[in-house]
Amino acid sequence: MDTPLFILWKHTVTLWHLLLLAGAGLLAFLLGWLAGRAGGGAAEAPERGQPARSASDNAFLKGLTHLMADHTDQAIEEFTRAVTLNSDTVETYVVLGNLFRQKGEIERAVRIRQSIIARPNLSPPVRLQALYDLGLDYRKGGLFNRAVDSFQEVLAMDPQHVEACRQTVTLHEETREWDKAFEALKRLDKLTGQDSRAVLAHYKTELGKEFMATGQLERAEEALDQAIRVHKGCLDAYLHLGDLELARGRSRKALSVWRKAVHISPTLAHLVINRVAAAEETLGERSATAFFGEIDAQNSDVTTLQALANSHHRHGQDDRALELLTLAVQRAPGMLDAHRLRGQILLARGQSEPVLQAYQELLGQIDGDWASYQCAQCGFISHQLTWKCPRCHQWDTISPRRP
Repeated sequence: MDTPLFILWKHTVTLWHLLLLAGAGLLAFLLGWLAGRAGGGAAEAPERGQPARSASDNAFLKGLTHLMADHTDQAIEEFTRAVTLNSDTVETYVVLGNLFRQKGEIERAVRIRQSIIARPNLSPPVRLQALYDLGLDYRKGGLFNRAVDSFQEVLAMDPQHVEACRQTVTLHEETREWDKAFEALKRLDKLTGQDSRAVLAHYKTELGKEFMATGQLERAEEALDQAIRVHKGCLDAYLHLGDLELARGRSRKALSVWRKAVHISPTLAHLVINRVAAAEETLGERSATAFFGEIDAQNSDVTTLQALANSHHRHGQDDRALELLTLAVQRAPGMLDAHRLRGQILLARGQSEPVLQAYQELLGQIDGDWASYQCAQCGFISHQLTWKCPRCHQWDTISPRRP
Protein backbone atom coordinates (compact mmCIF):
# COMPACT_ATOMS: atom_id res chain seq x y z
CA MET A 1 0.00 0.00 0.00
CA ASP A 2 1.37 3.43 -0.95
CA THR A 3 2.48 5.73 1.84
CA PRO A 4 0.94 9.23 1.99
CA LEU A 5 4.19 10.85 0.84
CA PHE A 6 4.53 8.45 -2.07
CA ILE A 7 0.97 9.25 -3.17
CA LEU A 8 1.91 12.93 -3.24
CA TRP A 9 5.04 12.18 -5.24
CA LYS A 10 3.18 10.08 -7.81
CA HIS A 11 1.26 13.15 -8.89
CA THR A 12 4.48 14.53 -10.49
CA VAL A 13 5.03 17.28 -7.94
CA THR A 14 8.34 17.14 -6.12
CA LEU A 15 8.47 17.23 -2.37
CA TRP A 16 10.51 20.42 -2.58
CA HIS A 17 7.77 22.21 -4.51
CA LEU A 18 5.10 20.88 -2.18
CA LEU A 19 6.98 22.16 0.82
CA LEU A 20 7.32 25.59 -0.75
CA LEU A 21 3.61 25.67 -1.59
CA ALA A 22 2.17 24.26 1.61
CA GLY A 23 4.81 25.39 4.11
CA ALA A 24 4.33 24.47 7.73
CA GLY A 25 0.99 22.75 7.15
CA LEU A 26 2.49 20.09 4.93
CA LEU A 27 5.51 19.74 7.18
CA ALA A 28 3.21 19.07 10.12
CA PHE A 29 1.43 16.42 8.06
CA LEU A 30 4.73 14.74 7.12
CA LEU A 31 5.99 14.88 10.66
CA GLY A 32 2.78 13.30 11.89
CA TRP A 33 3.07 10.59 9.27
CA LEU A 34 6.65 9.84 10.28
CA ALA A 35 5.71 9.80 13.94
CA GLY A 36 3.16 7.09 13.23
CA ARG A 37 5.36 4.86 11.12
CA ALA A 38 6.63 1.60 12.50
CA GLY A 39 10.12 0.57 11.47
CA GLY A 40 13.00 -1.74 12.04
CA GLY A 41 16.59 -1.33 13.00
CA ALA A 42 17.74 1.18 15.61
CA ALA A 43 14.74 3.11 16.88
CA GLU A 44 13.85 5.80 19.33
CA ALA A 45 12.15 4.71 22.49
CA PRO A 46 8.42 4.84 21.74
CA GLU A 47 5.89 6.53 23.92
CA ARG A 48 3.21 4.33 25.46
CA GLY A 49 0.93 2.92 22.78
CA GLN A 50 3.08 4.23 19.91
CA PRO A 51 5.22 2.11 17.55
CA ALA A 52 8.94 2.71 17.40
CA ARG A 53 10.31 4.97 14.70
CA SER A 54 13.22 3.55 12.70
CA ALA A 55 16.61 5.17 12.33
CA SER A 56 15.93 5.74 8.63
CA ASP A 57 12.72 7.56 9.56
CA ASN A 58 14.62 9.71 12.00
CA ALA A 59 17.14 10.63 9.30
CA PHE A 60 14.33 11.39 6.90
CA LEU A 61 12.68 13.58 9.54
CA LYS A 62 15.91 15.52 10.08
CA GLY A 63 16.32 15.86 6.34
CA LEU A 64 12.86 17.44 6.07
CA THR A 65 13.69 19.83 8.87
CA HIS A 66 16.88 20.96 7.12
CA LEU A 67 14.97 21.24 3.85
CA MET A 68 12.45 23.61 5.40
CA ALA A 69 15.31 25.67 6.81
CA ASP A 70 16.92 25.79 3.33
CA HIS A 71 19.98 23.90 4.62
CA THR A 72 20.46 21.90 1.43
CA ASP A 73 23.79 20.28 2.29
CA GLN A 74 22.57 19.06 5.67
CA ALA A 75 19.33 17.81 4.09
CA ILE A 76 21.32 15.81 1.53
CA GLU A 77 23.44 14.33 4.30
CA GLU A 78 20.39 13.14 6.26
CA PHE A 79 18.53 11.82 3.20
CA THR A 80 21.67 9.95 2.15
CA ARG A 81 21.82 8.42 5.61
CA ALA A 82 18.14 7.48 5.33
CA VAL A 83 18.62 5.56 2.08
CA THR A 84 21.74 3.90 3.48
CA LEU A 85 19.68 2.59 6.39
CA ASN A 86 16.69 1.68 4.24
CA SER A 87 17.30 1.36 0.49
CA ASP A 88 13.71 0.35 -0.20
CA THR A 89 12.31 3.84 0.40
CA VAL A 90 11.72 5.15 -3.11
CA GLU A 91 10.40 8.55 -2.03
CA THR A 92 13.65 9.31 -0.23
CA TYR A 93 15.62 8.64 -3.41
CA VAL A 94 13.31 10.98 -5.29
CA VAL A 95 13.86 13.86 -2.88
CA LEU A 96 17.60 13.21 -2.83
CA GLY A 97 17.79 13.19 -6.63
CA ASN A 98 15.92 16.48 -6.82
CA LEU A 99 18.28 18.05 -4.31
CA PHE A 100 21.32 16.92 -6.28
CA ARG A 101 19.82 18.44 -9.44
CA GLN A 102 19.12 21.67 -7.56
CA LYS A 103 22.77 21.83 -6.51
CA GLY A 104 23.96 21.07 -10.04
CA GLU A 105 25.36 17.64 -9.13
CA ILE A 106 23.85 16.12 -12.25
CA GLU A 107 25.83 12.86 -12.33
CA ARG A 108 24.68 11.94 -8.83
CA ALA A 109 21.09 12.87 -9.65
CA VAL A 110 21.20 10.75 -12.82
CA ARG A 111 22.61 7.75 -10.94
CA ILE A 112 19.76 7.95 -8.45
CA ARG A 113 17.11 8.05 -11.21
CA GLN A 114 18.76 5.13 -12.98
CA SER A 115 18.84 3.14 -9.75
CA ILE A 116 15.09 3.70 -9.35
CA ILE A 117 14.33 2.71 -12.95
CA ALA A 118 16.45 -0.44 -12.62
CA ARG A 119 14.41 -1.75 -9.70
CA PRO A 120 12.48 -4.96 -10.44
CA ASN A 121 8.71 -4.92 -10.24
CA LEU A 122 8.63 -1.13 -10.32
CA SER A 123 5.09 0.14 -10.86
CA PRO A 124 4.42 2.05 -14.13
CA PRO A 125 3.61 5.38 -12.41
CA VAL A 126 6.89 5.25 -10.48
CA ARG A 127 8.89 4.39 -13.59
CA LEU A 128 7.15 7.18 -15.50
CA GLN A 129 8.03 9.80 -12.91
CA ALA A 130 11.62 8.56 -12.65
CA LEU A 131 12.02 8.85 -16.44
CA TYR A 132 10.58 12.37 -16.38
CA ASP A 133 12.92 13.37 -13.55
CA LEU A 134 15.82 11.86 -15.47
CA GLY A 135 14.94 14.08 -18.41
CA LEU A 136 14.98 17.13 -16.15
CA ASP A 137 18.38 16.07 -14.81
CA TYR A 138 19.81 15.72 -18.31
CA ARG A 139 18.40 19.08 -19.34
CA LYS A 140 19.89 20.81 -16.29
CA GLY A 141 23.22 19.22 -17.21
CA GLY A 142 23.04 20.44 -20.82
CA LEU A 143 22.65 16.91 -22.22
CA PHE A 144 19.76 17.90 -24.46
CA ASN A 145 19.67 14.83 -26.70
CA ARG A 146 19.50 12.49 -23.71
CA ALA A 147 16.84 14.71 -22.16
CA VAL A 148 14.70 14.47 -25.30
CA ASP A 149 15.13 10.69 -25.33
CA SER A 150 13.91 10.50 -21.72
CA PHE A 151 10.88 12.65 -22.40
CA GLN A 152 10.10 10.61 -25.51
CA GLU A 153 10.12 7.47 -23.34
CA VAL A 154 7.67 9.16 -21.01
CA LEU A 155 5.40 10.03 -23.94
CA ALA A 156 5.65 6.47 -25.23
CA MET A 157 4.37 5.24 -21.87
CA ASP A 158 1.84 8.04 -21.44
CA PRO A 159 0.93 9.91 -24.67
CA GLN A 160 -1.11 12.38 -22.60
CA HIS A 161 1.83 13.55 -20.47
CA VAL A 162 1.61 17.32 -20.98
CA GLU A 163 4.77 18.32 -19.12
CA ALA A 164 6.98 15.84 -21.00
CA CYS A 165 5.58 17.21 -24.26
CA ARG A 166 6.17 20.78 -23.10
CA GLN A 167 9.76 19.97 -22.17
CA THR A 168 10.29 18.43 -25.60
CA VAL A 169 9.04 21.59 -27.31
CA THR A 170 11.39 23.77 -25.28
CA LEU A 171 14.40 21.53 -25.92
CA HIS A 172 13.82 21.50 -29.67
CA GLU A 173 13.56 25.29 -29.58
CA GLU A 174 16.81 25.62 -27.67
CA THR A 175 18.63 23.32 -30.10
CA ARG A 176 17.02 25.11 -33.08
CA GLU A 177 15.46 21.92 -34.43
CA TRP A 178 12.57 23.85 -35.86
CA ASP A 179 10.74 21.05 -37.67
CA LYS A 180 10.80 18.88 -34.56
CA ALA A 181 9.70 21.82 -32.42
CA PHE A 182 6.84 22.42 -34.87
CA GLU A 183 5.55 18.85 -34.57
CA ALA A 184 6.01 18.76 -30.80
CA LEU A 185 4.11 22.02 -30.33
CA LYS A 186 1.25 20.81 -32.52
CA ARG A 187 1.05 17.75 -30.30
CA LEU A 188 1.09 19.92 -27.18
CA ASP A 189 -1.74 22.05 -28.56
CA LYS A 190 -3.83 18.92 -29.02
CA LEU A 191 -3.21 17.95 -25.41
CA THR A 192 -3.92 21.38 -23.92
CA GLY A 193 -6.46 22.81 -26.36
CA GLN A 194 -4.31 25.91 -26.88
CA ASP A 195 -3.74 27.72 -30.17
CA SER A 196 -0.05 28.32 -30.84
CA ARG A 197 -0.24 29.18 -34.53
CA ALA A 198 1.72 32.40 -34.03
CA VAL A 199 4.63 30.46 -32.47
CA LEU A 200 4.38 27.68 -35.06
CA ALA A 201 4.75 30.32 -37.77
CA HIS A 202 7.91 31.59 -36.07
CA TYR A 203 9.36 28.08 -36.18
CA LYS A 204 8.82 27.90 -39.95
CA THR A 205 10.25 31.41 -40.32
CA GLU A 206 13.38 30.50 -38.39
CA LEU A 207 13.76 27.45 -40.60
CA GLY A 208 13.39 29.67 -43.68
CA LYS A 209 16.10 32.01 -42.39
CA GLU A 210 18.50 29.10 -41.99
CA PHE A 211 17.80 27.92 -45.54
CA MET A 212 18.41 31.47 -46.81
CA ALA A 213 21.72 31.65 -44.95
CA THR A 214 22.91 28.51 -46.74
CA GLY A 215 21.66 29.61 -50.17
CA GLN A 216 18.76 27.13 -50.31
CA LEU A 217 16.32 29.72 -51.61
CA GLU A 218 13.61 27.36 -52.84
CA ARG A 219 13.44 25.57 -49.49
CA ALA A 220 13.53 28.94 -47.75
CA GLU A 221 10.58 30.17 -49.80
CA GLU A 222 8.64 27.01 -49.01
CA ALA A 223 9.25 27.42 -45.26
CA LEU A 224 8.30 31.11 -45.28
CA ASP A 225 5.15 30.42 -47.29
CA GLN A 226 4.25 27.73 -44.76
CA ALA A 227 4.75 30.24 -41.95
CA ILE A 228 2.30 32.65 -43.56
CA ARG A 229 -0.23 29.88 -44.19
CA VAL A 230 -0.02 28.86 -40.54
CA HIS A 231 -0.41 32.44 -39.30
CA LYS A 232 -1.10 35.30 -41.69
CA GLY A 233 0.04 37.84 -39.10
CA CYS A 234 3.64 36.60 -38.89
CA LEU A 235 5.49 39.82 -39.68
CA ASP A 236 8.93 38.23 -39.60
CA ALA A 237 7.92 35.83 -42.37
CA TYR A 238 6.88 38.72 -44.62
CA LEU A 239 10.07 40.63 -43.87
CA HIS A 240 12.28 37.73 -44.90
CA LEU A 241 10.12 36.73 -47.82
CA GLY A 242 10.70 40.25 -49.14
CA ASP A 243 14.43 39.78 -48.58
CA LEU A 244 14.22 36.54 -50.52
CA GLU A 245 12.43 38.13 -53.47
CA LEU A 246 15.00 40.93 -53.51
CA ALA A 247 17.85 38.40 -53.50
CA ARG A 248 16.28 36.79 -56.56
CA GLY A 249 16.16 40.12 -58.34
CA ARG A 250 12.37 40.44 -58.13
CA SER A 251 12.13 44.00 -56.80
CA ARG A 252 8.46 44.55 -57.52
CA LYS A 253 7.49 41.37 -55.72
CA ALA A 254 9.69 42.32 -52.77
CA LEU A 255 7.92 45.68 -52.45
CA SER A 256 4.54 43.95 -52.76
CA VAL A 257 5.41 41.62 -49.86
CA TRP A 258 6.69 44.51 -47.74
CA ARG A 259 3.50 46.51 -48.38
CA LYS A 260 1.57 43.65 -46.82
CA ALA A 261 3.98 43.71 -43.88
CA VAL A 262 3.24 47.41 -43.22
CA HIS A 263 -0.49 46.71 -43.12
CA ILE A 264 -0.05 43.66 -40.90
CA SER A 265 1.90 45.51 -38.21
CA PRO A 266 1.84 49.32 -38.49
CA THR A 267 3.66 49.71 -35.16
CA LEU A 268 6.66 47.89 -36.62
CA ALA A 269 6.55 49.56 -40.04
CA HIS A 270 10.01 51.02 -39.37
CA LEU A 271 11.44 47.52 -39.91
CA VAL A 272 10.06 47.59 -43.44
CA ILE A 273 11.10 51.20 -44.08
CA ASN A 274 14.67 50.44 -43.02
CA ARG A 275 14.76 47.46 -45.39
CA VAL A 276 13.49 49.48 -48.32
CA ALA A 277 15.96 52.28 -47.53
CA ALA A 278 18.87 49.83 -47.38
CA ALA A 279 17.85 48.30 -50.73
CA GLU A 280 17.10 51.61 -52.43
CA GLU A 281 19.91 51.26 -54.93
CA THR A 282 18.52 47.92 -56.06
CA LEU A 283 14.87 48.96 -55.91
CA GLY A 284 15.44 52.35 -57.52
CA GLU A 285 14.98 55.70 -55.82
CA ARG A 286 11.68 56.31 -57.58
CA SER A 287 10.15 53.04 -56.37
CA ALA A 288 11.44 53.56 -52.83
CA THR A 289 10.14 57.12 -52.69
CA ALA A 290 6.75 56.00 -53.95
CA PHE A 291 6.70 53.29 -51.28
CA PHE A 292 7.44 55.80 -48.51
CA GLY A 293 4.79 58.15 -49.88
CA GLU A 294 2.12 55.49 -49.39
CA ILE A 295 2.65 55.53 -45.61
CA ASP A 296 0.27 57.82 -43.70
CA ALA A 297 2.57 59.80 -41.41
CA GLN A 298 -0.25 61.39 -39.41
CA ASN A 299 -1.46 57.99 -38.26
CA SER A 300 1.96 56.35 -37.97
CA ASP A 301 3.81 55.13 -34.93
CA VAL A 302 6.69 57.33 -33.69
CA THR A 303 9.29 54.74 -34.71
CA THR A 304 7.83 54.86 -38.23
CA LEU A 305 8.08 58.66 -38.21
CA GLN A 306 11.73 58.37 -37.22
CA ALA A 307 12.47 55.91 -40.01
CA LEU A 308 10.72 58.08 -42.60
CA ALA A 309 12.59 61.15 -41.35
CA ASN A 310 15.91 59.32 -41.74
CA SER A 311 15.05 58.52 -45.35
CA HIS A 312 14.06 62.09 -46.18
CA HIS A 313 17.22 63.40 -44.53
CA ARG A 314 19.41 61.09 -46.62
CA HIS A 315 17.80 62.54 -49.73
CA GLY A 316 18.32 66.12 -48.60
CA GLN A 317 14.62 66.65 -47.90
CA ASP A 318 15.23 68.21 -44.51
CA ASP A 319 12.06 70.28 -44.39
CA ARG A 320 9.97 67.12 -44.53
CA ALA A 321 12.35 65.36 -42.14
CA LEU A 322 11.94 68.17 -39.59
CA GLU A 323 8.15 67.98 -39.86
CA LEU A 324 8.21 64.26 -39.10
CA LEU A 325 10.75 64.61 -36.28
CA THR A 326 8.80 67.43 -34.65
CA LEU A 327 5.67 65.27 -34.77
CA ALA A 328 7.63 62.37 -33.29
CA VAL A 329 9.00 64.31 -30.30
CA GLN A 330 5.58 65.82 -29.64
CA ARG A 331 4.09 62.34 -29.37
CA ALA A 332 7.07 60.82 -27.56
CA PRO A 333 9.17 63.50 -25.81
CA GLY A 334 11.65 60.92 -24.58
CA MET A 335 12.59 59.69 -28.06
CA LEU A 336 16.32 60.44 -28.04
CA ASP A 337 17.04 59.47 -31.67
CA ALA A 338 14.42 61.93 -32.94
CA HIS A 339 15.86 64.71 -30.78
CA ARG A 340 19.37 63.95 -32.02
CA LEU A 341 18.56 64.02 -35.74
CA ARG A 342 16.40 67.11 -35.34
CA GLY A 343 19.26 68.92 -33.61
CA GLN A 344 21.77 67.85 -36.25
CA ILE A 345 19.59 69.20 -39.06
CA LEU A 346 19.03 72.51 -37.27
CA LEU A 347 22.76 72.88 -36.52
CA ALA A 348 23.65 72.20 -40.15
CA ARG A 349 21.25 74.97 -41.15
CA GLY A 350 22.74 77.38 -38.62
CA GLN A 351 19.38 78.05 -37.01
CA SER A 352 20.58 78.98 -33.54
CA GLU A 353 17.27 79.82 -31.90
CA PRO A 354 15.51 76.58 -32.89
CA VAL A 355 18.67 74.68 -31.91
CA LEU A 356 18.59 76.17 -28.42
CA GLN A 357 14.91 75.36 -28.10
CA ALA A 358 15.53 71.76 -29.23
CA TYR A 359 18.43 71.51 -26.77
CA GLN A 360 16.22 72.70 -23.89
CA GLU A 361 13.61 70.10 -24.84
CA LEU A 362 16.31 67.45 -24.91
CA LEU A 363 17.61 68.42 -21.44
CA GLY A 364 14.15 67.77 -20.06
CA GLN A 365 14.40 64.19 -21.29
CA ILE A 366 17.92 63.30 -20.13
CA ASP A 367 16.71 61.17 -17.21
CA GLY A 368 15.30 57.82 -18.14
CA ASP A 369 16.04 54.63 -20.01
CA TRP A 370 16.50 55.00 -23.74
CA ALA A 371 15.91 51.37 -24.65
CA SER A 372 13.77 51.12 -27.78
CA TYR A 373 11.81 47.92 -27.06
CA GLN A 374 10.11 46.33 -24.08
CA CYS A 375 8.50 42.97 -23.34
CA ALA A 376 4.83 43.27 -22.40
CA GLN A 377 5.05 39.99 -20.47
CA CYS A 378 8.02 40.50 -18.13
CA GLY A 379 9.13 44.11 -18.71
CA PHE A 380 12.51 43.21 -20.28
CA ILE A 381 13.91 46.23 -22.15
CA SER A 382 16.26 46.14 -25.12
CA HIS A 383 17.79 48.27 -27.86
CA GLN A 384 17.07 45.54 -30.39
CA LEU A 385 13.87 43.81 -31.43
CA THR A 386 13.75 40.07 -30.85
CA TRP A 387 10.74 37.92 -31.64
CA LYS A 388 11.31 35.81 -28.54
CA CYS A 389 11.97 37.50 -25.20
CA PRO A 390 15.40 36.48 -23.80
CA ARG A 391 14.08 36.67 -20.23
CA CYS A 392 10.61 35.10 -20.17
CA HIS A 393 11.06 33.16 -23.46
CA GLN A 394 7.65 34.20 -24.80
CA TRP A 395 7.15 34.89 -28.49
CA ASP A 396 5.80 38.18 -29.91
CA THR A 397 5.73 40.00 -26.57
CA ILE A 398 8.38 42.64 -27.41
CA SER A 399 7.22 45.86 -29.07
CA PRO A 400 8.41 49.47 -29.42
CA ARG A 401 8.74 51.15 -26.05
CA ARG A 402 6.97 54.42 -25.42
CA PRO A 403 9.33 56.96 -23.82
